[in-house]
Amino acid sequence: MLEIKNPEKQNIIISLIVAVLGVAIIFIPFVITAVASYQFYFTYAGVVIIGFSIGYAVFFFLRYRQFETFLEKKDEALVWEYDEDLYVGFIGELNKIQKNSEKEKIWILLGIELVISVLLFFMLDPEIKWLGIAFFVFFGTMSLLFTLVLPQSFKYRAMVKPYVTIINEDSAYIMGRFHKWTKAQSKIKNYDNGEKTYKVLAINYESLSRNGKLFQEWTAVIPNPDDPNSIAEAKRWVGRINKCSRLNEKKMSERKSYSERFFNRMVGKDKNKDENKKLEKATDPKSRK
Repeated sequence: MLEIKNPEKQNIIISLIVAVLGVAIIFIPFVITAVASYQFYFTYAGVVIIGFSIGYAVFFFLRYRQFETFLEKKDEALVWEYDEDLYVGFIGELNKIQKNSEKEKIWILLGIELVISVLLFFMLDPEIKWLGIAFFVFFGTMSLLFTLVLPQSFKYRAMVKPYVTIINEDSAYIMGRFHKWTKAQSKIKNYDNGEKTYKVLAINYESLSRNGKLFQEWTAVIPNPDDPNSIAEAKRWVGRINKCSRLNEKKMSERKSYSERFFNRMVGKDKNKDENKKLEKATDPKSRK
């Protein structure tokens, strides 16, 4: 039996650590007297960080519970276990592409932060000019963290054993991550790196990223692409995912139309429409014959 660790546990721990850092920021002015006059700003920043961190911790806890429910239904889902060479090779290719794209962003961010820090250095009073340098050190470090270090978490999570993909109609465990959606587009396609072609089941859905809500595509490599049964099974699940998404979209549109009707009833719009229809009927020459 596969023993899969809940990937959301790590996210909960990180959120709580950041909350502790927020508490530490609040107490900085009490420890460093040179910034005591800026206590309000430190307190404000600390409270904001704590609030967001606790919010994320609650969000990831809910996902933790969802993943546990997802695993309980594993026997009803599509499960692919991988040969190490195939899986590691595919993850290596994806990681290489991601690293190349992130390197371009870091130079732009560091350039903007350097300009701001230089402006601060010349605009601030002599006794607090060090804040300009502190700005560049802090935000430069954060930029490096978010663009070079954190993307490595992709490979770290993907390489967690067992190497397995689990796919259901509205959720999946792919490359060490838990995915949950209400609407998704799924298809089978070829992933060609110039040397080798991988056949994958791709799922595209809107999810929360560090750049906000974006549509992202996640690919699960098909373990036996030369086996007609494996491809047929993958196609069946593509159909199930897309069908489930269409049903969810229909339910959401019906829910929206119901709420619109309820709102119109509350503000009296439907009543006005009925009265207008009665008036049109009464003034229609045909209806008076």
